[in-house]
Amino acid sequence: MARGVRKSPREKLEEKLTNVNDAIAQYTSCLEKLKNERKELEEELEKLEIAELSAMLKEKNMSVGELREMVNQAG
Repeated sequence: MARGVRKSPREKLEEKLTNVNDAIAQYTSCLEKLKNERKELEEELEKLEIAELSAMLKEKNMSVGELREMVNQAG
């Protein structure tokens, strides 16, 4: 059974470098997707918190101005 031609040390290193570059590209892409997902989740959470605050204001029959006044007095 015949074997293939042996790779030179240079060819081996070039192949490893290509593999590492490919891996970096893959992980960079994945990291970007995760950062985008994190941003979307943070925005959704902020919207939910605002909706909860709005509901609480309606429940207490308060306006945004009254809340602002309370916060300014407390600070």
